[in-house]
Order: sequence, then C-alpha cells, then structure tokens
Amino acid sequence: MMRREETAEGTMHTFMHYNEREERLLAPYALRSKHSRGREFAEAEHTYRSPFQRDRDRIIHSSAFRRLADKTQVFMNVSDYHRTRLTHTIEVVTIARTIGRTLGLNEELIEALGHLHDIGHPPFGHSGEDVLKECMVDCGGFSHNAFGLVLVKNLEVRSPYYEGLNLTYEVLEGQHTRVDKRQMTFLRPLLEAQTVETVDSITYDAHDTDDAWKLGLVSFEELMEIPLFAQSTERVYQRFGEQTGRRLRKLVIRQLIDFQVTDVLETAMDRLAKWSPGSPEEAEMCEPIITVSDDLRTRKTQLEQFLFHHVYRHPDIIEFRDRGQDQLRRMFAGYLRRPELIRGKLSEWVDIWGLPRTVGYYIATMTDSYCQREFDAHFR
Repeated sequence: MMRREETAEGTMHTFMHYNEREERLLAPYALRSKHSRGREFAEAEHTYRSPFQRDRDRIIHSSAFRRLADKTQVFMNVSDYHRTRLTHTIEVVTIARTIGRTLGLNEELIEALGHLHDIGHPPFGHSGEDVLKECMVDCGGFSHNAFGLVLVKNLEVRSPYYEGLNLTYEVLEGQHTRVDKRQMTFLRPLLEAQTVETVDSITYDAHDTDDAWKLGLVSFEELMEIPLFAQSTERVYQRFGEQTGRRLRKLVIRQLIDFQVTDVLETAMDRLAKWSPGSPEEAEMCEPIITVSDDLRTRKTQLEQFLFHHVYRHPDIIEFRDRGQDQLRRMFAGYLRRPELIRGKLSEWVDIWGLPRTVGYYIATMTDSYCQREFDAHFR
C-alpha cells in the first residue's frame, strides 16, 4: 500500500509500505516482516521501518555494538592495521547483504543478524573466551554466542518497561542457532541466518590471511602453497598481469573473497532449483542451502589448517595471547575477592546469577583497552 506523509515543509511525500516492498522484491523462501512472530513485549508497528530494520538499528545503537570497535579478533596490539570485531562485522554484513539481494532474501533480517553475530565477544579475541570458559566452568561456562543473547535480552537498556532490546523472535533464534549447532539436526536456520553464518567463515579466513600477510607473519611464498590462495593469485595475474606489493595483496584478498562468494551463490542456486522451497518453512526442512560446495570446503579447510599452524600459533601471537590470558585470570580472581569493583548494570545481577558468573560477564563486556586500564588500576 502506498502511503502519503506531510513533510516539515508542508509538502506531501509518497512512499511504499515495507510489506508491499517485500512482496515485490523477496523470493518465496525469504522471510517477510508480516510473518514475523513478533517480540516478547508487543510493540506498535512502525510507520515506515520494518521489524527487522528496527532490530538492526537497536543493535547498532547499543553500547555493546559500539564496544566492538575496541575488541580484537586475533592480532592483539600488533599494529593499527589489523581488523577489530567491528570492522569484521561490517565486512560480514556487506558481503551477506550482497548474497541476500542476489537470492531474493530479506536483506534487513540479514543486516540485523549480521550486526548481532559477534556482539558477545570478550576482550583479547578467542584467547579471552578460552579463559572465561576455564574460569566459569563451575557456573555454566562461557560462549560468546550465548553471551550475545544475554547482552540483548538482559543487559542493554532501551525502555523502562522491559530488559534488553526486545528484538524479534527470528533475530534471537538466528543467534541461538549459533549457540548450539547440534540443535540443527532437522530444521535448519532461516536462509538469512545461513547466509550470515557462511559469510562469517569466508570473511574470517580471507581477512586473517590479509592481516597475517600484511604484518609479515607469513610470506607470499608460504601462502602460494595453499591451493585456494594460489588459485586466487593466478586469477589476479590473468586479469591484471604481474603485480607486487600492496596492490597484489589487495587484489588477491579481493579475489579470494570473490571466489568464495561466487561458489556460495552457484551452490545456493543449484540447491534452490533442486528443492524449490516455496516458503521459509520449506527451506528450513532442506539440507543447508546457503553454503559452500564440497570442493571449496576442502580448499577452505586447507587454508584454515595453514592459518592455525602458521598464524594462530605464531610465536608473536602466542606471546600476546599468553600475556592477555594471564591478565584475565588475575582479573577474574581479583573481582571475586573485591566484588565492589563491579560497576554499572552488572552489579544488579549478582543475586540472580551469583558472583562468579557475574564477574565473567563483567569482564566479557570490556573492550581491550578498558580491560587493560582496569588491570593496571586494580590488579597489577
């Protein structure tokens, strides 16, 4: 339905309601806003923003999302070049939206899921998560995916009437499937959630390769031993001729991503043609649709094994990892001894969650630099 609204200048502006726009643009297997199951706390429909647009905006405006700008993935304090959780998230959303648009999926749902997917990461990358798992083993353990749900359901503040962001059930469930993938034995995630999950892996591999190459942790010659990398490089040479230095690195990483995205699109189109799901529910009953081919999965595994042995276990990375993990262990023990240091909203949850779990969650909310300042101020 077309709607007319009067602007501040008194003129009339005509715009299309999001339900009509989705009917025109989305494929049958995409989730439409009108089919959302809603939110835990009912809210009036917005005039021109879909439920998933509102979810995306709430996530982007949250404190937890802003903190991703100062949370590293792998390369802690190595240089100003390496990616953060925020830049990774932006890259995931950008690529996932491209795939979603090509396949007729709900881009706004993809954006909400993409902006949410890494929001629960603690400071100091995966090594920080490993420490919290260890320290919280007697109080339920720690998972960044599960903590992402804690943030948006309990700790973020936007209304006096409920805790959290009151996101739609579909966005919360998309994050929940990341918590325990063993639950996906029959019904698969929505295709929009599958898209974010697949692109997360593509982006992670390509950009860790880029960062490691740029920082000199691995050489071009070493990378050329990896079939997927060598194939990307040969394609660059075919298109642009011999290249060197920064330009070569940029072109190869771009081609590495393009190879994988093209493979995902071709695989998805083949499977959509084979199974012809006529609704999101039918798509959930199929084998994974938005995924890489078996051939690319083999080559991605080779790249990931290389990254594990030559990058994630590089002496410089291990040195930073060990230092950060020791710091987090000392902070966890210190907050248990001095719970009065827990500030803000987390202090209100001690009676509900218990002190150890609250301490773990308090540390998980910290950025890398704030964590360092807290350590220097109280526990060094």
